[in-house]
Parts: sequence; C-alpha cells; structure tokens
Amino acid sequence: MGSLLGRFFLLLFLMMIPLAGAACSDGESLPFSPGTVSTSTSADLRISIAGMFTPKETYSIYSDLLDYIGEKTGRSTILQQTGSYSSVNDLLARKETDFAFLCSGGYVEASHHMGLVPLVAPVVNGQPLYYSYILAREGSGIQKFEDFRGRRFAFGDPLSLTGTLYPMSLIKLSGNGLDSFFGDYIYTNNHDNSIKAMMEGVVDGTAVDSFIFDYLKARNPASVAGLVIIEKSQPFGSPPIVARPGLPKDLRDQLIQVLVGMQDDPKGREILTQLGIERFVQVDESLYESVEQLEAEMTIRQ
Repeated sequence: MGSLLGRFFLLLFLMMIPLAGAACSDGESLPFSPGTVSTSTSADLRISIAGMFTPKETYSIYSDLLDYIGEKTGRSTILQQTGSYSSVNDLLARKETDFAFLCSGGYVEASHHMGLVPLVAPVVNGQPLYYSYILAREGSGIQKFEDFRGRRFAFGDPLSLTGTLYPMSLIKLSGNGLDSFFGDYIYTNNHDNSIKAMMEGVVDGTAVDSFIFDYLKARNPASVAGLVIIEKSQPFGSPPIVARPGLPKDLRDQLIQVLVGMQDDPKGREILTQLGIERFVQVDESLYESVEQLEAEMTIRQ
C-alpha cells in the first residue's frame, strides 16, 4: 500500500466490494467463503480456483464445470476457494488440493518451490495466450503508462502476472519505484475488484487479465463502460491447470483427457461457451518461458 490516503481508499473500497464475491456481472457473491476448505475423502477430487481465467460471473458456472469433471471421472468434486493466489499455492504445497486453476504468475512462483507441471490451459482467439491490459478512463487524458505518474493505481493480487508483475515491470524499466512513481496505489486482490475500483473512481488506472476484460466487454459491456486499453503487454502463456505434487499419473492423465475432450462433447462445449473460452489444450513449461523471463528481469532490476 502507498500512503495513508491509499489505505483510506482501500478500506472504503473493500467496504463497498467484498473480496470474496467481487465482480459477478449480476452483482451477486459466490456462495462460499474465502479460505474455506471442504472436508473430503480419498475418492473426492479437490479443485482450487485462483487464476480466474474467466470472470467470477456465477457459482453455477463453476458448479457446471466441476459437475462435468465429476461425471467424466466418476468422482465427487469439491471446489476450494481461497482469498489469494498464494493461498492456493499453499494448498498445493501441503497436498490439500488435487488440481488448481492458477494465474500464470502464481504458477511460475509455485514451480520454483514445488516443481509443478502445467497440464492444460484455455484457448481464446485460437491460441493459449493472454495479455495484460493497462486501463484508463476515457477522457482522462491518460494515453500511456507514463501518464500515471502521480496518479492512483490499482494492482491485483501480488502474484498476478497481468495485474501486478507486468505493470511493476514497466515502473522498474523506467528506473522508478512504486512510491516515487504513483501518487498512491492499492492491491485489490483480483481483476474484478480492479475493474470496479476504476468504475467507482477509486483509482485512475489499473492492469487486468485480457480474458476478464474481453469477457466482460462482450457479455456485460456496462461493467467496463468508459474504460479504455492504453497499453497491451506481450503475449503470455494462458493460466494453467496444474496437479499437486505426488498426484497419481492416472488421475493427471484422466483430467487432461476430460478437459481436452470437452470441445468434442455437446455438454462440454456448452460449458466452455459459458466460460468464454474455445477449448483446453495440453501444454508444457515452455509456454511460460516469457513469464520466467519477466520475473528474472524484475529480480535483476531490484
């Protein structure tokens, strides 16, 4: 957090927009609590969602996806939702979740400690790639990232590639620090809250996942009305789905088969459409080399 003013803005913002249920297009929160981990048996598949490759629109979207996985694998599925990307990484490290939908930045961070291997990733616009969008308000006079100097800015989760790591790299590339560059800054913990912070006038700019923004613009344009993309990052590998360390290979292979096969199944295609993606494809570590490179460059500049 930046100054005392920034803390005031954040507290006020969080009072208006609870983190657990941010940015559902219909304004409703998801019916589960952050940090809650359901009791399970060895026959259950525990699935955590952190990367949020599509907006948290309704619980039914996740329910449909998990029900589909359960139906195809013959196992009960349990959705585990936490309040941060690092919390999901912790679940993976403790082997308290079986599969996780991670942000690409969170995945790279976790892979340094756990040797995680990506299984599949979503495809949008024909490729398993996505971008960081730098957003400003239309008519604000902000046309490039440098114009945020002295302004208020919202980062996402601290481990978010598109919401935090990429915009921070722009600041470091300019030779500045956060406190010397921005007038104030906050962390909203997810892309949905960052967009709402813009819409509510809490901040002057933010950086978000292109999947999230494009989905909202297509399906709920009022939720991003007046926001403009002033900069687009280089392409990064789409947020992956990973398995916890030590998960039996047959379970990993089974999930890959189920998710990749969704595009060939009518019910699976319907769920994919709800999620705003075209299909899942099998991927490997090479897809995330650009993320690794960005993290390395950030470390060198520190």
